[in-house]
Amino acid sequence: MRYLLATTAIAATAVLTACSASGDVSAGADDSAQAPTMVQPAAAVEASPEEQLLGAAKELELGVIGGDAATAWKHYSQRCRNIIGDLDAYESLMEIYYQGRDPKPTDWIVKVVGSSGQVVTVDSDPNAPASALNPRTWTYIDGRWQFDNC
Repeated sequence: MRYLLATTAIAATAVLTACSASGDVSAGADDSAQAPTMVQPAAAVEASPEEQLLGAAKELELGVIGGDAATAWKHYSQRCRNIIGDLDAYESLMEIYYQGRDPKPTDWIVKVVGSSGQVVTVDSDPNAPASALNPRTWTYIDGRWQFDNC
């Protein structure tokens, strides 16, 4: 058994020495350079349903506020899209809803139960209607959170 351990230790040392030896035998080669280190990539951590919903809700809200209706529109469920019509109709609705307002979301409160979620956007805009604090319904459909409050 000792012979096996000693042989294994010698073999491991030889392999490590060979791996770390500089392949450049020319004069003046920099022996102080280290061999590249293998770094294992971190395991991908999937976001929780709450984090996924929060990300979608922020992207929708900030898209609308920033004038990027197309980004916001992609978060709407097919049911809501059928009710609203198309992107042009959606842009018109958002212009009316935000008219005279200066939306400044400060927080999002997210609640998830199974494939259903609710988001409340806390907004410091004094002109926001009281309904702005109502929870908005989202549904997890086809592998992503979709705004379904229509």
